[in-house]
This record gives sequence, structure tokens and C-alpha cells, in this order.
Amino acid sequence: MYFGNLFCRGVLPMLLVGALFANTSNAQKIYKADTGAPGGSAHSMMVTYAKMAKRAGINIQINASKTLTVSTYQAGKGKLDFYSGVPFFYKAMKKKIAMYKKKNDAPEVAKKIRYIFSYPAGLTHFLVYENSGIRSFKDFKGKKIFLGPPAGGATYEAKVQIKVGSGYEAGKDYQGVILNWGEGIQAMKDKKIDVLVRPIQLGSALIEQFGLTNKFRLISLPERALKSNSGLEEFLNEPDYMLTTVQPNSYKGQMNTKPVTQLGYYLFVGTQSMVPEEVVYKATKSFWENLKEVQATAKYMEELTKKTAFDAVNGPLHIGAYKYYKEAGFDIPKIAIPPEAK
Repeated sequence: MYFGNLFCRGVLPMLLVGALFANTSNAQKIYKADTGAPGGSAHSMMVTYAKMAKRAGINIQINASKTLTVSTYQAGKGKLDFYSGVPFFYKAMKKKIAMYKKKNDAPEVAKKIRYIFSYPAGLTHFLVYENSGIRSFKDFKGKKIFLGPPAGGATYEAKVQIKVGSGYEAGKDYQGVILNWGEGIQAMKDKKIDVLVRPIQLGSALIEQFGLTNKFRLISLPERALKSNSGLEEFLNEPDYMLTTVQPNSYKGQMNTKPVTQLGYYLFVGTQSMVPEEVVYKATKSFWENLKEVQATAKYMEELTKKTAFDAVNGPLHIGAYKYYKEAGFDIPKIAIPPEAK
């Protein structure tokens, strides 16, 4: 009786606690993902990818409103599993230039970066209120211009475009305002800034909202910016940037009467080499097997197809994604073949 009570009161509870911890340790891992602010194409694509991954038993926890340059770097250091990125970031990291020029370990970190797929994601909007009197880049002189978040790739791109289009430099010819995306939108609503620079998909509700209560205008890149050796070739020589146009009346309240030329861009859904092959394989397979549902999520997603998945990929795929694409018959460019597959 004594030993029986001892077992019930001592050993059995210990066994139950042990079983509980065993179940906890064997619980499914949650993978961390960073992406942009809600309302943008980076956010909606990552949410869609995570949704499809969930169907394959892969749990991805998304942290929104992140600075993508930082997320890409953090992933390469193994501190993040999935993220939204810009292909130019990968090149900049490898060469330790632009937003990574002060990161001494950037080339080494870049070796861990892996792609899953790229997609056309949007264009840079240079937005002003119609009554501001601003009609061209030359009118940016002395103005307050929201460029983007701290350390963000978009901030760097905005400065380059303004310099190419007008010759103006931040802090010298105009006041560059650095805020996170939500604060930038609010500052424009409150009319505390003169120009909003916002990379986002065409038709975005974040841009549309300005036309609900005000009239606005999109400022076109000038002819000088479209010529060779203008300085914009830093982007246009890369596969993830292109010139695109916004037609008049693309948004309610938009007052342009002629097409507006803007810088378009690709994004990618990425990971890093330390994420298990099976995880990325399952998540990617589920995503593509549900492509029709993916394409119905947003207008811009219709452009993502089996033929366009690698249009802006300038580095290696994750071995798990590569394995799926090989099985599914995708035409994989040589540059995208991961070192693990060679």
C-alpha cells in the first residue's frame, strides 16, 4: 500500500509531467517571417504564402511593418526564416554597396540568402495634393518630402530618383522626412509634408484614400531621368526594376491628364539556407498547387505564373523550393540553381 501510494503521489505525476514536456518539445515549430506594412503588396503576398503553407502543416508567424533591408540581412544571419525582399538588396549585400555599405559582414551574410520566387509588386508613387502647385520634380525645391522608413531600401531609391530627376539632394535642396510607412501616410493626410513617396501596387487603397477627400496628382519622372547615363541605370540595369506608366483616372481624385512614368519594381518571397529543405518544399508546393486562389487574392498577383516566377531572381533558390520546381517542370534559370544542387 505504501509503495502504491508513493507511485500514485510521486512517480505517476512525474511521468505525466514528463509526457507533457515531451509533447511540448515535439510540438510543431513556428517559423518567423517579416514583411512590409499592411495594404502593400509585400504584406499581402507573404500573408498568402503563409496561408498556403499552413495547409501543408507549416506554421509561419508574420511580423508586419518591418524594414525589408533589415529583414533580408537578419535572415542571412539566421535570425529569421522567411521575409519579403527586393532582388537589388541581394546584389547590394554581396557587393557591400548602397544600404549595406557599412555592413562589413554583408558579403558573407549574402551567402545564406535564398529565393522562393519573385513577382511584379508595384511602382513608386510621387504624390502631391493638386492645390500644392507642384507639377514636376523641379518644384521639389525647398519642400518637405517623405522618403520612407529609417535604413529602408525605399528611402535610398527615393533619394536616387529625386537626384536623377531634379539634381536635388536631401538636406541641401529639400527636407527629407524619415518615418515609418504608417506615420508617413498620416503626415501626408495631416498636410505636414508636401510630397509623399510611396512604393506600392497600382490601385492600392492607401493611395486611393487621398482622392476620397482631396484631389491629388502623381509626379512623373522627367525626360532627363529616362535617358541613358542619367543615374537611374543603377536600378534599370537590374532585373527587378523597370519603367512603367500610370494612366489618368487610375485613382479616384487623380488629376493627371497624361500618363505618368514611374519606376516599377519586383519583390520576392525569400528564406535562408538553414531552414529545413522539407519545410520550404511543402510550403512552396502548397502555394503553387493553389495558384488560382492566390491569383484571386489581388489584381497584381495575376501576373505571377509558372513562366514569370523567376523573372527577377538574381540568386540561388532554396534547395526545398528548387526540388519542388524541378518536380513540377519549371524552367529554372542557371543563376537560380542553389549550390547544394550543383
